[in-house]
Amino acid sequence: MTASARWLPSPKPPVSEDQATTAMVTFTRSLRGEGVSCGPDRTLAFCQAAALLPPGDLYWAGRTTLLAGPADIPVYDEVFVRFFGVPPRAPLSHRPRVRVHQEHDRTLASADEVLRHKSFSACTPEELVELRRLMEGLRYSIPSRRTRRRRPSRSGTPDMSRTLRRSFRTGGDPVKRMWRERSLRPRRLVLVLDVSGSMTAASRALLLFAHALTRTTTRCESFCFGTRLTRLTGPLSEGDAGAALERAAAEVVDWNGGTRIGDSLGQLLDRHSSSVRGSVVVVCSDGLDVGDPALVASHMSRLSRLAYRVVWLNPLKEDPEYEPLAGGMRAALPHIDRFRSGHSLESLEALGDELTGL
Repeated sequence: MTASARWLPSPKPPVSEDQATTAMVTFTRSLRGEGVSCGPDRTLAFCQAAALLPPGDLYWAGRTTLLAGPADIPVYDEVFVRFFGVPPRAPLSHRPRVRVHQEHDRTLASADEVLRHKSFSACTPEELVELRRLMEGLRYSIPSRRTRRRRPSRSGTPDMSRTLRRSFRTGGDPVKRMWRERSLRPRRLVLVLDVSGSMTAASRALLLFAHALTRTTTRCESFCFGTRLTRLTGPLSEGDAGAALERAAAEVVDWNGGTRIGDSLGQLLDRHSSSVRGSVVVVCSDGLDVGDPALVASHMSRLSRLAYRVVWLNPLKEDPEYEPLAGGMRAALPHIDRFRSGHSLESLEALGDELTGL
């Protein structure tokens, strides 16, 4: 039996390496479903650590590599018991030290991996340039919707027109019946980015994120707001990220100013309702608003009814002790389907799993 399969609670019958890896990946997906931020890099580290540690230390392999902080431990313990059916082991007298090496002489603590976990607010201008390169690899699977158009299929509803045409081959007798079904089309992704003064530390990185998705994701619309709404889909379609950000900066007149979330959402719904209807809307904002919270609640209620799903990314949620006490954020919260941090590249990669699961 290979090393990576030794950790399984029931070693009989033997489990292949592929089965063991699949089980560990499924476990990390269950964690993400409970709100634990464990992206692809942490999942890879978990699989490699489980292969290197002695049998029975799977609990500590996951706890060491998958969790971002102590706040995630209770959720991790609950999912671990539910998934593997065995209680966590008692704390070790000394925690194992594992150094995981990747192929091509890359270690887990490589510069790219460190940057993936680093908060946008702590990134230097040079690191933002590197983030630009890493974000170009982001690929999101957007939920689909059934269109009114139909296509030939092996099942579904009868296709009378094709059935009649085919019957000409058998003397008018419809021996073979033809079928059709409604075709699928990816839903539109709408990004709404806060570029007010309170979001200065994260707004540039989030614009790079919007540029990457606009360039690589089908049917993506991008907007930004401070005290007013500005459509940036055109400027962010520029191939070069630097040129795209310059064009976007020239379009935005309220950069690093105040924040009026309610007014901006109202403009989005009044002017671009066709883009919002049935789409996945991702709002990136810290929720600090100088406007009327009641207006935010009213427009968020309307947005949640019009859109397919509403996801809110708040960089302040990086802090485990954060509570949504600001008036705008508290007013918006009841109308949000997913509430995540979006403070780092790792959290944006985890967003891809969120969108796939919607």
